[in-house]
Amino acid sequence: IQPFTHIYQLKLIPPTGMHSDYICPLCMKNYSQEIAKQELTEEDVPQKLLGGQRITLTCKQCNNTCGTNIDVHLLESIKSIEQRAFLPGTDRTVYIEKGEGRLKATLKVGKDKEMFLNIDTKHNNPKTWSFYHENVLLEDSIIDIQDAPLKRDARRVSAAILKNAYLILFARTGYTFLSDHFYDRLRQQIMTPEPYILPERLWTFQNVSVPDGIYLTKDNRYRGFFVVYSLRQKQNYRVCVLIPTPKVEYLFACMELRKIDGKSMIRVIQLPDNMDFMCDKKSVKRLYNWAYGWNLDL
Repeated sequence: IQPFTHIYQLKLIPPTGMHSDYICPLCMKNYSQEIAKQELTEEDVPQKLLGGQRITLTCKQCNNTCGTNIDVHLLESIKSIEQRAFLPGTDRTVYIEKGEGRLKATLKVGKDKEMFLNIDTKHNNPKTWSFYHENVLLEDSIIDIQDAPLKRDARRVSAAILKNAYLILFARTGYTFLSDHFYDRLRQQIMTPEPYILPERLWTFQNVSVPDGIYLTKDNRYRGFFVVYSLRQKQNYRVCVLIPTPKVEYLFACMELRKIDGKSMIRVIQLPDNMDFMCDKKSVKRLYNWAYGWNLDL
């Protein structure tokens, strides 16, 4: 695959049967070099608002679709966690309802967790504001407030988490093995999150004791790649995702992962930083053999 020089210098070893300059890793659509410069976009992984960086390219359609369909749900899920903890700076839209309609306001949380209710009278019905001002929002009064609903569908959150791990792995390994049809189900789950295409439990929010990175498992029962990455808002959150090799079915890997508890020891080795899986054919061959074999050494 020829280098795409407009944004990144990419020189990927082409998978068997593929003869395009670039292939979108999500929809697997082929692009010539000339069209790629117009149709491909830089992808923040994870999304920029969660501390991500631009590490790869996807087509405009996939980038936009993921942004509106799944990425926003992951972002607002993290926001919801922090809002419930009333972390400083987690301002949010709230509603007050009592008798005469609903009043919209902004709840601000200070550095010492003191809370302030800001009400913009221009964005509320004058009669509603007058009622609340005269009868509800009185000194020493207790009021019931409700957070404005956020977009945080669990299936879409899961798809966003899987997408981030998949693209992190792709940015390091290209199409060395990810072009395999085995990963079509993973790509379908990312692009169509509602149906259960893959089993659950391929990922966890539990704290892990290794730095962010890609790790090869040293256990053939769930042979694959542990992708560990961070999400950052007011606090940091660690995510660990297992992407199995084509030798291990997703369901079998999930069943084995369920057996892991707090006392279990998981043996892994980090994907070597000094190996180039984009340009060096020897490195590509070694990783390919690992993905399609049972030898635990790379």
